[in-house]
Amino acid sequence: MGKFISLNLIKLQGLFRALHFCKLMIVPLIFLACNQEEEISRASVILKTGVVYTASGTEVSPGGKINIGVLASGAGAALTYIRIERIAGQDTIVQLDRGIYAGSEGYDADFSFPKGLADKELWRVLVMNAERDTASAALLVRKGEGVDYGPIKHFGPISVGMQNASSANSYLDLESGVVYNSTTVSGNEANIDLLPYFYFTSGLPSPTLTCPGYTSAVGYYPLMSNWPVKNTTLFDYYTSDNMLVPPALFDAAVNDSLLVTAYNPSKVSGNCKYAYSGRVIPFKTQSGKYGMIKIINADEFEEGAILLEIKIQP
Repeated sequence: MGKFISLNLIKLQGLFRALHFCKLMIVPLIFLACNQEEEISRASVILKTGVVYTASGTEVSPGGKINIGVLASGAGAALTYIRIERIAGQDTIVQLDRGIYAGSEGYDADFSFPKGLADKELWRVLVMNAERDTASAALLVRKGEGVDYGPIKHFGPISVGMQNASSANSYLDLESGVVYNSTTVSGNEANIDLLPYFYFTSGLPSPTLTCPGYTSAVGYYPLMSNWPVKNTTLFDYYTSDNMLVPPALFDAAVNDSLLVTAYNPSKVSGNCKYAYSGRVIPFKTQSGKYGMIKIINADEFEEGAILLEIKIQP
């Protein structure tokens, strides 16, 4: 009986040694596999340098431009997301939050933002690839002396027709103040920033501003389905909904200080509902121009129009 127990113990000890050996062999393999996965899919990002880009430590006066150039790679996995944050003291404001797709060619883009009033601003760029690996880069910008607010252009009043307006003058270039119809817009698609439409939402009538890049816009303007370029304009719906900029303040604006400070980048969309008479809507165009729209009058039917004024950076 003792020999039988002893033999079994020897066998168990052998089994334990074998399992321990397998464990020792498997752990490095797992570690190696993880390292290989990280090497394949680790994202990377660097900020461009040169005279046209803002270097870390630079002083920029409030209202002046901060130019950020981004070069990023997913290193084996497509890049799918970019975020740019402005950190001033305890406040973090997301200036850009965008889904992207960049494969083996990598991601190359330039951005421009206005300097705020804080003494120091940390600007952080974060990218993420399809494997959810992230990378970030940052630069510090200090406040310079004085202010650097610029001139503005003023257009209007301008009438833009809703989706079923007989005039069909619905396609607006915010940077020039020119409005096109369904015929004259041909060849000018890349200039269009705004289109109006009317519908009911949440039981309320809603004169609405949208842009070619907004997903549902083509449902109201099927002509855009084959456009080679569809600009995205970002409307600050929070400021509009809460009427934070009164029309009198819009009327008094003689430089772009109000345009860049009123725009809240964390509450924006390519679609702005409830564009009722008397509302002022800050926006940012695809090309990075800041501006504001004052709604003078907005009809509440599909055949109607919106009468508006525009103030925008040149």
